[in-house]
Amino acid sequence: MTCVELTDGVEDFGRLAGLVEETGERVILTEDGTPVSVLLPAAELAELEYWAQRGLRAPIPLPEAAEEWPPGPAQHGPYMRYVHVDGGQMTFTRDRVLVAELRDAAWLDWLEEQALHARQGYMSPKQAAAFAEFLARQPPVGEQ
Repeated sequence: MTCVELTDGVEDFGRLAGLVEETGERVILTEDGTPVSVLLPAAELAELEYWAQRGLRAPIPLPEAAEEWPPGPAQHGPYMRYVHVDGGQMTFTRDRVLVAELRDAAWLDWLEEQALHARQGYMSPKQAAAFAEFLARQPPVGEQ
């Protein structure tokens, strides 16, 4: 993972999005050494959201909308940046393909926690059938 000071990263989002696309690793944006935002591959965010929703059994809460409407898309090298309505989340695309997502560090920590719990409790249908078969072969409790 790469850490970049927020003031330095804002000026060159194109380079950071390229780094995420090339390496598949996150870039952490910090203020005075404290993580503020995380730029991560779009596919990784999609996976986290999938598992978190599975565990919550409800939609993931959306951040509050900003008072001002966010600016329109902006070009950053070969990448197009789209700012979400909360003003803090951003999506980066290249040739109309999602490449990277910028999310608040605290929110991303929460999402990872939700995804972790859901993923740990999940069994594929094949695993679930094998486990049910295993349990069926066990003698009743107290009859051993």
